[in-house]
Order: sequence, then structure tokens, then C-alpha cells
Amino acid sequence: MKLLTTVATGVLLSAFVSSFAFANQPSFDCTKVEKKSAEGKICASDALMNLDKELASVYTQALAKASKEDMLKAHQRGWIKGRNDCWKADDEKKCMVDEYKLRIKELKEKYGLSSIQDTSGSTSKGFDKVLKLQGITFHVQATNEGSLNQLTITPSGLFGTNNVIKQEIDGSVRGAEIADLNSDGSPEIYVYVSSAGSGSYGSLVAYSANNKKSLSGFYLAPLSDDKKNSVGYMGHDEFAVVESSLARRFPIYKEGDANCCPKGGTRQLQYKLVQGEATWQLKMYHSTDLK
Repeated sequence: MKLLTTVATGVLLSAFVSSFAFANQPSFDCTKVEKKSAEGKICASDALMNLDKELASVYTQALAKASKEDMLKAHQRGWIKGRNDCWKADDEKKCMVDEYKLRIKELKEKYGLSSIQDTSGSTSKGFDKVLKLQGITFHVQATNEGSLNQLTITPSGLFGTNNVIKQEIDGSVRGAEIADLNSDGSPEIYVYVSSAGSGSYGSLVAYSANNKKSLSGFYLAPLSDDKKNSVGYMGHDEFAVVESSLARRFPIYKEGDANCCPKGGTRQLQYKLVQGEATWQLKMYHSTDLK
């Protein structure tokens, strides 16, 4: 009787330990993956499991909002391949954490899925978002009513002039972020614009607060100027500030690919903000093709 009790207790304890070990599950079953795989690495980290669950939730919400012409599923497949390539990085876990955070941020920005500080700012009446950093505030508004729209950037907190910036943009504002990529103690405002039509070509409107006194614009060179990285490019850009760089991601099209179905994977470009001859400029320093 005592032996049976001991055996039963051992079985129950084993079942409890097994259940506890996988209580914090990601979006997939950890009992069905190989330990050395990307999924196995995720299952070995509470932080990665939590990020995977968050991304799964955000992605589901994004699917519900995405149009038929949206490239969301293709982007997500490309992202998964990129995440799985983190084994090539010096710090695989950090690489995966960064990939998850970037993707979650991209989806929240594009589809307006988070709280007021992270949301894309998209509303039924256009785009409206307030961003604050280092004592400077930018109120970004756009009509988003057709192919051509009015963009308004209202700064406050500058020691010099706080003149309102108004300009016409070709497309709609899909997101805006504030950052200090050049680490000079004065922030920049980054406004992400997407053109009308099936291509959804991305462009950037950006201003830097010079010593917190006044604003000056700087530009992202047209991708067509880059003969190497523009190969296979047909729009559907996504932008996001990632630590000290600006990241740009888009699907790669092979010859003959339909607009809906790119088969060349995903390309990610990263830009640093550096001092140019007359003003700041975004300089591309890293390109990665995620197959």
C-alpha cells in the first residue's frame, strides 16, 4: 500500500512538474518543437514566450483590420524567416527579442492597435498624434482623405521659434515617431507616409530640433538611387525606429510576381542619422535580405 502511494505520488508530481514547466506557453505547443530550433529557443525563455504571445495577439487583430490588398501575411512569413535567422547573430536571444519588439511595434503603428502613446494615431477623421521627448512636443496631424493630403506639425517647447509646419504630402500618414537617433540631446520627428494605390510606396517626412531652438528638415534618399537595394522593390514599406537607427522593411519581388504575392523574401535597411554638409542626413549602413 505504501509503495502504491509512493508511485502514485511520483506520477502526480511528475505530471505537475511537466504542467508547470509549460504553463507559460507561447503561441505554439512547446512539447512539439526541437530544443535547438528557433521555437525551442523561444520555449526556453519567459521573455521570448511572452513576446511571442503578444505578437500573436497583435497579428490576429491586424488581420481583422487588413484589407484584401494588404501584404500582411507575406510580411509575416518574411518576418518569421528573419527571426529564425537569428542563430547567425552573436547574441541569438537578443536578436530574437529585438525582432519581436520591432514587429509588434510595426503592426501596432500600421493598424492602430495600441494605447495613445504607441498608437498609429489613425482615426476616422485622419491622423492625429502627440509625441513628447526631451521637453519638446510635436503634434502631428494629417487629413488622410485622398491621394494628396495636408500634413501639419505643431511643435512646442523650442527655445527659439515654434512655427507650425504645413505641407502637402503624396499619400496618407501611417505613423509617426519621435527619437534622438544622433544622441545630441535634441529630438527628431519622423512621419511615415504611404502612397495611394496597390503599391503603397513609403516615404518619410522628418525634422530635427536644432539645439532645441528651431526645426530643419532632412530627407531619406529615394530608394531608386540605390541600384543594389532597390532590386525587387515594389513598395509596401514599413518604417520603425529601432534603438539608434531607422529601420525600413519591404517585400522583395521576383520577376513575374503578382502584387499580392512577392516570393523573394523581405529586405530590411537600417539608417543612421549623421551630419551632412548643410544638415543632418539618413545614411544607410546595413542591409539584410530575409529569405
